Amino acid sequence: VPKDALRIDCYGTIDELNSILGLACTSIEQQLEHCPDLETLGNILLRVQHELFNLGSILATLPQDVHPRQPRVTQTDIDQLENEIDAMNEPLAPLRSFVLPGGCRLNAELHLARTVCRRAERIAVNLARQESIPPEAVGYL
Repeated sequence: VPKDALRIDCYGTIDELNSILGLACTSIEQQLEHCPDLETLGNILLRVQHELFNLGSILATLPQDVHPRQPRVTQTDIDQLENEIDAMNEPLAPLRSFVLPGGCRLNAELHLARTVCRRAERIAVNLARQESIPPEAVGYL
C-alpha cells in the first residue's frame, strides 16, 4: 500500500502519540523525587503505551490476518481508562476557560499528547468509514 494510505496514517499517528507519551514518562521519572504523586500517572501512561502498541499492531494487520491471540485493546481497557480520567478530574474545579498548553515541560508534553490523540481519533473515524477496524479503536482513542 502507499505510504500515505489512511490505515498507515492511523497507526503511524498512534505511534507518534506513543512516542510523546514516552517523553512524558521520562519527565515524570525525572520529577518523582520532588513529586512522588506523579508515580500513579507514570504507571497509567506506561500501561497506555502498551495498549497503544497493541492498538497500532491490530490496525497494522489486515482484519483477515489478525491472529486470535494477537493482543488488542478491549472494552475493559477503555472502561479502565475512562475511570482513571474521571478520578483525575474529580478533585478539579470546573473549567471556566480554555487552558493554554505549558506551565511546565510535563504539562506541555501531555497537551501535545492530547492533540495528537485527537488527530489519531479523527483519522480512525475516517478509516472506519472506509475499512473494517475494531470498534474499540475509536472508543479507546
